[in-house]
Amino acid sequence: MGLCYKVSPKELLEVRNKVFLENGLTALYKTGFSQSPFSTSWFGRNNLHGYSYVICRLSKDSVLEYIIVHISRRDKWVKIFLNIFKLHPEVKSLKSLEGLEGTQYGLPPNSITQMRLRADDYKGIPLFYMLFRKRHKFGRYCTKSGFRARTDEFAKLIGEDMANIDSFVKRWHQMHQPNQITLDGCQLEHTTLTIV
Repeated sequence: MGLCYKVSPKELLEVRNKVFLENGLTALYKTGFSQSPFSTSWFGRNNLHGYSYVICRLSKDSVLEYIIVHISRRDKWVKIFLNIFKLHPEVKSLKSLEGLEGTQYGLPPNSITQMRLRADDYKGIPLFYMLFRKRHKFGRYCTKSGFRARTDEFAKLIGEDMANIDSFVKRWHQMHQPNQITLDGCQLEHTTLTIV
């Protein structure tokens, strides 16, 4: 019998998923995000025994803010990725994208501008960032009360970050330019003017 309180990987997976749904997803909905309209987007249990969610928001000028969330069974993370695209032709609402294939949105070359929240958006020396900044990782615990305390801390961080998603969107724009893509996720070719 071990001295530390332990939960199974399956239980920890379910706790992280519940935290994201109750705190993160609810906060994202309040900021105007909704479930992805694409026919191929995950929203719930995936085929790797974990959970995946794709959430989108359309801002002015046909700019699509695209969030992918992965919650894996074998780790302690909730991995949240943000990417932003300029859609062509312009669309007025997410309903215009319903039923379209969305796989290309998460694959290269589109995924090159993807930013993982609280991982890829740091400023300064990476070593200090990794040692001292909060992350979307379930903390260590040795007792049942410690497990509950880590759950509460984790839920608070996820909820606050998703409620303040616009600060991450702003940071993304400081690091990247939105790719111009067609509605099915293909990048528009840059046309260059050649003089003969």
